Amino acid sequence: MFDAVIRNGIVVDGTRAKPFAACVYLQNGKIAEITAEEGLPARAIYDAAGHIVAPGFVDIHSHSDVSYLVTPTLEAKLIGGVTFELVGQCGISPIPTCARNLEATLLNQSSVLPVSELSPETFPARDVSGYIEAVRRRGVSINLGAMVGHGTLRSYVVGWDMRPLTPAELEEMCDLLDRMLAQGAAGVSLGLIYPPGSCCDTAEIEALARVVARRGKLLAVHMRNENKGVFDALDEMVGVALRTGVKLEISHLKLMGRPQWGRADELLAKIDLARAHGARIHCDQYPYTSSSSALTSCFPRWVMDGGYAALVERLRDDATFARIVEGGLPTMYDRCDPEDITISSMPLADRPDCLGKSLPQIAESMGLPLLEGVRRLLIECGGRVQCLYKCMDEGDLLRIMARRDICTCSDGAAYDLHRSFGKQHPRYTGSFPRFLRLAREKRLMPLEDAVYKITGLPAALMGADDRFGRIRPGLDATLTVFDAETIADRATYAEPTLPPVGIDFVLVNGELVLDHGRFTGNRPGRVFAL
Repeated sequence: MFDAVIRNGIVVDGTRAKPFAACVYLQNGKIAEITAEEGLPARAIYDAAGHIVAPGFVDIHSHSDVSYLVTPTLEAKLIGGVTFELVGQCGISPIPTCARNLEATLLNQSSVLPVSELSPETFPARDVSGYIEAVRRRGVSINLGAMVGHGTLRSYVVGWDMRPLTPAELEEMCDLLDRMLAQGAAGVSLGLIYPPGSCCDTAEIEALARVVARRGKLLAVHMRNENKGVFDALDEMVGVALRTGVKLEISHLKLMGRPQWGRADELLAKIDLARAHGARIHCDQYPYTSSSSALTSCFPRWVMDGGYAALVERLRDDATFARIVEGGLPTMYDRCDPEDITISSMPLADRPDCLGKSLPQIAESMGLPLLEGVRRLLIECGGRVQCLYKCMDEGDLLRIMARRDICTCSDGAAYDLHRSFGKQHPRYTGSFPRFLRLAREKRLMPLEDAVYKITGLPAALMGADDRFGRIRPGLDATLTVFDAETIADRATYAEPTLPPVGIDFVLVNGELVLDHGRFTGNRPGRVFAL
């Protein structure tokens, strides 16, 4: 007798094969048999009611590293059909840590988790092995894989010193990365606009890339620039990929700022040309025209030397603030007008009156000019202000989305939907249903291609398609059942916690974790060593 069967469904198997009617039988957490025969005995029967049976959705770019501490269901992602998240992105991972970087590293994880709930006691992991074990002990409803952040590696070696590494320090960082990869990290991520990794040069990136390439793993990059310098930033990473042979994943591919709008074909052609010359380049994208980033990402790099406490002291000094303004704060205008920048969270300040407000609105409420208002807000919030930037063109978004070789991602973290914590981006809950809705409504591609972009493709890029991301006997029984005609996002910028519609069942490793919007409480997930 089988453990379970999903019957009366249309299988879209994650390989771009045409949909077909079949029953999917499960045994011992694996897919056991795929057949048209409905009468085989099974302990549990799930009726797909003519809907789509697909591999569980794979979020290849996520920030849910510490979310399991407060929401082990990872419900903000699970309600959207996500069954696997690759965390540790944009150079910002909670591991590895030592005495030098522990406090700052945990604070860097506070964008969706209250600082009071993050401590060396609540998050005891210090390396990849420790992280795998910590999640196992706590339990989690979906599967995870972990990248190691370059910024975290760097702070382990030299703290938040924004300077070039010495040859000995660079060797120490590469050795540390190699140990983390050996423990099961999927690769290394770069966040080249975020301190402390943002001060590195290309040679430092190449050194890391060579370590990753030797291990056959993934180098993910939030590039140095995604607005007026995006083509130069892409050139830098293409050069790294060509010289090192590393498998490169360009994170959340986009064109920010009105002067770049309409150039998606040019950007994609540049990537295709690099591939033709031998570069192993892949990309992911979230399906929204607003981005989310720290307000300090608009600042010149030197401002963050020494960390956030040093930043606040610099902001307090009039002469230094004048240098900040002259040297880079107006780069916010390269992304969008200040009216299109709104506050999403302030982890170190209790200012609910600011959430969802634009920078000019907040400055006006303070009775200050715009930049002085920004200055006061950052001082009051200890430098930690997260913003939404309405900065992209829908035409570019859809042009990139229509490529079947570009993964969909969320670039968001799971958080507790039942308590207020900022005004988060709707991509946290809505990315995958939104992508499937847009693919349907805009006729971007056949359903089998859309499913491939969120299952088989990202699993293959991680070298894990022999474990998940496809529906095949012997692979993990991790599946999402949904109605292709009605699946849609409901989360908005005003109400980001609204759940999507059209998802029936989600099973992880053979266990039911979501049943028509109801969380079962089962925690069969684990952290995969990749």
